[in-house]
Amino acid sequence: MVLECKRCFYNSNHPLGLIIDEEGICSGCRVHEEKDALDWRQRFTKLKKITNAYKSKKAKYDCIVPVSGGKDSYFILDIVKNKLGMNPLLVSYNKMFNSIEGIENIANLRIKFDCDFIQKNINPSILKKITR
Repeated sequence: MVLECKRCFYNSNHPLGLIIDEEGICSGCRVHEEKDALDWRQRFTKLKKITNAYKSKKAKYDCIVPVSGGKDSYFILDIVKNKLGMNPLLVSYNKMFNSIEGIENIANLRIKFDCDFIQKNINPSILKKITR
């Protein structure tokens, strides 16, 4: 029997395996509820404490950040570089169907945050499996 969420109308056949609870609300909506109950300042303080242990005085990079050039990449790098004070190495893989805008976004990302960047080319047959 296929059940439907009362809030978002996704059903239990969703590819991510959503679970509809006894109140008719899916697991995705329940996770979204949790975001409103979190103390984000406390969590950021905890994140700062964790990442301070990885700041290096000897190594060139403190961490590796995977990037695509999209909005999430800019948001994450702002946190890592400007708010946590870390020096990341940016990494990505060549998806073989990069748009001009995507290439420009990666270039702008590197310049804006003054970070080194590595992009790897991978075997096209492996890329097909990743994409699937």
